[in-house]
Amino acid sequence: MSLSPRSALRAVAAAAAVLSAFATPLAQADNGAYPNKPIRLIVPYAAGGSTDIIGRLLAQKLSENMGVSVVVDNKPGANGTIGCDYVAKQPADGYTLILGDVGCMAMAPGLYAKLPYNPLKDFSVVSLVGRSPLVLTVGSKSPLKSVADLTAAAKASPGKLNFPSSGTGGPNHLGAELYAMQANVKVTHVPYKGSAPSVVSLVAGETDFGFLTAVTINSQLNAGNVKALAVAHTERLPAMPNVPTFIEQGLKGFTADAWFMASVPAGTPQPVVDRLYKEIAKALPDAEVKAKFDSAGVLPSGMDPKASTAFLNDEVNKWRAVIKTANITLD
Repeated sequence: MSLSPRSALRAVAAAAAVLSAFATPLAQADNGAYPNKPIRLIVPYAAGGSTDIIGRLLAQKLSENMGVSVVVDNKPGANGTIGCDYVAKQPADGYTLILGDVGCMAMAPGLYAKLPYNPLKDFSVVSLVGRSPLVLTVGSKSPLKSVADLTAAAKASPGKLNFPSSGTGGPNHLGAELYAMQANVKVTHVPYKGSAPSVVSLVAGETDFGFLTAVTINSQLNAGNVKALAVAHTERLPAMPNVPTFIEQGLKGFTADAWFMASVPAGTPQPVVDRLYKEIAKALPDAEVKAKFDSAGVLPSGMDPKASTAFLNDEVNKWRAVIKTANITLD
């Protein structure tokens, strides 16, 4: 039986619709599945530092679990802001991820009047990966034995006690400034070029106290050259179970962390963000990851995207207030 031209066209259209219904999911499966090519994890600091160590460990586990290569790409400079700015301007497709830290994501907005990116607008936060609480540290020969001792000595001689940092505007500097504000004392900042010389200054007695991460002081602590007096977090560190928190020693609510946060460019599809979060949350309980985090004095977090975004907003406001009060600028 022959069909009229109109009927033939309708039949062709119907057949095309059926083929399209089957072909579209197949095309999506072949071309749209995420991830289907290597992912770059940008570390905005030089190789060998805390962020790099955490980033490489995370990249290894993501590679194993996602079935694609996750390659670490170090882009250091300007306190991490060069790497953050780079990622903020990459395609929002989930193939460029950054492991930012408290410095370039929360402190930079208060330190730079012309910061080329906005951490709260230019990124979709995936997860707060971990927190490395700052540790109140003194030389082994220091008479200071507690937070109360430090506060009493600072009040007795305003401005006399000094503290080192790895550079102006970093966590070591601002953590000490936050302590000074909450304890209502005046102390003097001595910036060094890097964490290592700041620790050496404490060992040599050139500086009186410091706010440093556990991984920074670990070797000198084990050698008995420095003492850890307090942890700036709500809980003690597994690596230092005998060191009390500032809160335990009477400084209410005092926390200061050198944290690490995974983010992607703003506009990245939510399913992609959710997949990355799922994989990070899956990696953190891994025995190897947990052991390395513990040894580095890092507390795993795995906070979800919504909670991590709220955390970032709070941290930006917190450190902006400290920076303004202390009148610190890097411009």
